[in-house]
Amino acid sequence: MKNNIFNKNIIILGIETSFNDTCSSIILGNKILSNIIITSKIYDKYNGVVPNIASNIQLNNIYNVVSKAILNSNINIREIDGIAFTKGPGLILSLIIGENFAKSMSLILNKPIFGVNHIHAHILSHYIYKKNNNYPNFPYICLSVSGGHSNIYIVKGYFNIICIGKTLDISLGNLFDKLLIMLNLKLSNGYSKLRKFCELGKLKYKIPIPKVNKYNFSFSGIYTYMKNFINKKGIKYINKNKYNIIKSFHYTIYKILLLKINRVIKKYKIYNIAISGGVTNNKYLRKKLNNYYINKNYNFYYLKNNNIINDNAAMIALIGYLKYYNNKFDNLSLKSKSILDIKNL
Repeated sequence: MKNNIFNKNIIILGIETSFNDTCSSIILGNKILSNIIITSKIYDKYNGVVPNIASNIQLNNIYNVVSKAILNSNINIREIDGIAFTKGPGLILSLIIGENFAKSMSLILNKPIFGVNHIHAHILSHYIYKKNNNYPNFPYICLSVSGGHSNIYIVKGYFNIICIGKTLDISLGNLFDKLLIMLNLKLSNGYSKLRKFCELGKLKYKIPIPKVNKYNFSFSGIYTYMKNFINKKGIKYINKNKYNIIKSFHYTIYKILLLKINRVIKKYKIYNIAISGGVTNNKYLRKKLNNYYINKNYNFYYLKNNNIINDNAAMIALIGYLKYYNNKFDNLSLKSKSILDIKNL
């Protein structure tokens, strides 16, 4: 699919501060000129993100991050055509940091602003420039899974997206975080260790799959099962068998995701499938899903660049570009919201 819509020489500055990262990016069309991401490791100390601490760090970082994005893009600040920022969902204190900075720049530079739905940006991150022009064709099914959401969407157009399935309790990313804490692994580098455990393990344990109607998810039951299993077996047993336990855990998650996507395919007869969000950084899940759908001769799309998969400002700028192109301008009265439906684009 060729995307001639991105051929305009429109330069957008993106700002992303929805969680614990401080991000800024400059794009020209859908091409990334710069993409700066600063991640705070302080959540290792608290086994999670403390909102007021995260926002204070972002407040200290935002000027330098945006300045570096502009500098690395090799453009003059006056060449920027518009400023996009994350308006939600996310941590409200963090969102306000990006919102206020974007509005200040808008006033100083006399440029339009665009509030961006964070999940919308994840879903359309597949349209960031690729040399092979391998972009999803509409309509497509998008599984978007991260620390804050786990949803399934039907994507009919850039601004025509319907949520048909969601988590009824915790997100998949949150489940992985809880597993790391139970295994006494740090949140900042624990995922790389999980990947190694999974690669070395074998399928030795059967973890029950929650029975949830239609396209919705529920991961709290798996959390409870894993917590009880680890407490019952004890840390010595867990350490001895961790490779096989983690491999079995990953396989169970894969089967859940596959089950839900296949239900959507059967109902809607759509054979273009995309995945997005931070959890898709998981190479095991990515590879298993890709191999399954490629063998079915379906079109399967996933991202390989970690700086596009995880929270970033390039995807925010991309939505800003699309809003500029379609004359969907916002004004300074726009307010960020911690809870934001996909209908609010």
